Amino acid sequence: MAKVKRPLNRSIILVCSLFVGLLCAISSVLIYFVYTTNMFKRYKKQLDSVVTYVEANIDHDDMAICADTFVESETYKEFQTFFNNLIDNYPDMHYLYIMKVVDEGQEVDGVAVFEICAANAKDEIGTDMEMHLGDGEADWFEESEIKEYREILKGRKDVYFRNTTTWGVDYTLARPICDSNGNYYGLLCADIAIDEVNTTIYRNIIINISVMIAAGILFIVLLIMWMRKNVTKPLKKLENSVTDFANSSAGLRDPNELKYISLQINTKNEVESLANAYEKLSINMKEYIKGIVEAEKEAKGLKKHVSEINAIAYHDALTHVKNKAAFDEKREEIANDIQNGNNQFGFVMADINSLKDINDKYGHEKGDEYIIGACKIICDIYAHSNVYRIGGDEFVVLLQGRDYENRESLLENARREFRLTMNDEKKHPWNRYSAAVGMAIYTDGDDVDKVFSHADHQMYENKKKIKETYKVL
Repeated sequence: MAKVKRPLNRSIILVCSLFVGLLCAISSVLIYFVYTTNMFKRYKKQLDSVVTYVEANIDHDDMAICADTFVESETYKEFQTFFNNLIDNYPDMHYLYIMKVVDEGQEVDGVAVFEICAANAKDEIGTDMEMHLGDGEADWFEESEIKEYREILKGRKDVYFRNTTTWGVDYTLARPICDSNGNYYGLLCADIAIDEVNTTIYRNIIINISVMIAAGILFIVLLIMWMRKNVTKPLKKLENSVTDFANSSAGLRDPNELKYISLQINTKNEVESLANAYEKLSINMKEYIKGIVEAEKEAKGLKKHVSEINAIAYHDALTHVKNKAAFDEKREEIANDIQNGNNQFGFVMADINSLKDINDKYGHEKGDEYIIGACKIICDIYAHSNVYRIGGDEFVVLLQGRDYENRESLLENARREFRLTMNDEKKHPWNRYSAAVGMAIYTDGDDVDKVFSHADHQMYENKKKIKETYKVL
C-alpha cells in the first residue's frame, strides 16, 4: 500500500494550528488598537480638562511679565502653590508646566526652551522635583524638540504628541497661551506617563493570547477526537478494505472469486454513505465483470462463426485458396491504395491447359485432381503472395513484398515447373500439370483493371507459345 504523504489527522492539526495562530495575531492587533485608541481618547479628554482648568486660573498678563523678567511676583507665587496642589489630585499626571519658547536665533542663558512655571513632579523613583522660574539647561531638549515647540506656538492650536523623556514615554498636550493683548508668550503643557499604559496593553494581549491558545488547543483536541471517531478512523477502515479488495482481485480470471469484506461503519454521516456506496459498487462491479466475461465468450464464438463463414464465402472449396469474391474485394482495396500512393504491386495470371480434355477422357474427379495439383505448384512458388481462383481453370496471384521483388525469377520458375511436369511421361495424364503464366506490374498512370488486363494478355501470349512449342494433352 502506498504511503499517504499527508495523513488527514496531521492536516487537520496543521490547519487548526494555523487558524489559531492567525486568530491570535489578528486579535493581538485588534486588542492593541482598541486599547490604545480608547486609552488615548480618555487621556486626551483628561489632558484637555486639566489644561482648560489651569488656563482659566492663570493671570496671563502677570505670567507674561514673569516670563520676560524671570522675577517671581506675588501672583506668580500664589499660582505656583495652586499648580503644586493641582497635580496631586491627578495620579496619572506626570508633569504640569508652562514653557517659554524663545524665537529662533535668540537664547536666554543659552537655553532656547525652558520652564517659567511648573508643578512639583515625581521622578522615576518617586522623589519630588521642585521646579523654579527660569529653570532649564541646554541638554534638556534636542534641536528637533525645540523646532517642534516653535511650530506648535506658531500654530496657535492644541497639539497632542508622544514625548520621550529621561523618565519614560509621556503623552503630552501643548496649548499656546497669550496675554490680554494677544501676544503668545509660551506653551501650557501637561504630561501623562504612558509606560504603564503600554504595559497594561501588552499584559492584556498576553492574557488574551494565552486564553485563545488554551481554547484553541482544547478545540483541536476535541476536534481530533471527534474526527477520529466519525471521519478518520472509519475512512482508514474503508481505505484498508478497498486496498485489500484491489490487491486480492489482481490477476483473477473468475468473477466469482472477487470478494469484498463488508464494513460495519455507523457514523451516520457521509463516511457511512461512502462505505455503503462502495460495497454496492463492488457488487455491481462483480456482476458487470460477469457480464463482460459472458459477452467475451459470446464474442469469441461469434468471431469463430464469422471466420467460418468468411472461410466459406471467400475461399474456394476445391483448392482452398481465395476465390473470385475475395479477389473482387481486394481489387477495390488496391484501387484505394493507388489513390493513397501505395502502388507497388503486380498480377500473375495462370490458366490451366487441357482441363476439358482431362475431364472428358478421365472424368471430373481426375479433372479436380488436375486443378488441385496445378494450384499447388502456383502456391508453392508464390509462397508469400495471395493466390485467387477466379474461374474454373484461371488463377491470379497478387504480387507484393518479397515476391514482388523476385517477380522475374519466380515467373521463370513457374513456367519451368509447369513445363517439366507437363513433359514427365512417367506420370498419369492428370498429374502432368500444364498452365500458361503471364505477369504485369503497376506503372504510373495505370489502374487495377489495366494491370490485370496486361497480365491476362501476357498469359495468353505464353499460352500461344506453349501450344506452338509443346504437345499439350
